[in-house]
Amino acid sequence: MRVDLWDGPVPHGVGPDEDVPHLDVHLPPPEQATGAAMLVLPGGAYTFLSKKSGLQYARWLATEGIAAAVVNFRLGSAGHRFPALLADAWQALALLRSRADEWGLDPERVGVIGSSAGAHLASMMLTAVSLPNQRTKRPALGVLCYPVVSMNDPLAHEETRRNFLGELAGDEDQRRRFSAEMLVDDQVTPCFVWHTLDDDEVTARNATTFARVLYEAGVSCELHIYQSGPHALGLARNTGLHWTADCIRWLRHNGF
Repeated sequence: MRVDLWDGPVPHGVGPDEDVPHLDVHLPPPEQATGAAMLVLPGGAYTFLSKKSGLQYARWLATEGIAAAVVNFRLGSAGHRFPALLADAWQALALLRSRADEWGLDPERVGVIGSSAGAHLASMMLTAVSLPNQRTKRPALGVLCYPVVSMNDPLAHEETRRNFLGELAGDEDQRRRFSAEMLVDDQVTPCFVWHTLDDDEVTARNATTFARVLYEAGVSCELHIYQSGPHALGLARNTGLHWTADCIRWLRHNGF
């Protein structure tokens, strides 16, 4: 089911051929539905939206009784920068909550799952980074998969940073402004974080640094560093890396 994010003009546009950000909503069979939901923020370095960490995640979650809405947010590769990306993410959360009755959801049990660059966007939501006049009630929990958390060197992923910040990518203040490891407070909701140790595209130090800061702030967190596996594994089926089973157990423990 496709639902456009914005009713009327899309904010922070860059031209007449505006991309139309939207949700792709996947509801579980009624007899399996738990009433919980997850926003799905795909990876792709803000260059493209990966189906491996978008559509495939949504289908997996729906089979587990959790509604899933893939956020087709605007992209840096099309000239959009952080105002548009953040606006799309927060609007997606507000929209999903607003349709909770219609879709049989509990508006208090809407979490977010993001991968790679999508996990960066998720971490912005978990640390309440928003734009003026936007709703900032954080997701109920967060799952970060092989995340880009930081815009700061040496943790940053250059393509992700360039696409998010654009011409401001070299600005140290802007890098800090959008680096989640520097923004954690004790209001961050529970997080499940995983990475592979030998990821040679996005360093696992993003995951370990974020988890350490969460721990120091007293935030509930589960961290998994798997020994081996390339970046952008998606569901990692047939690899022997069973993060999805770990994640579902954790989601159930947290009321999903």
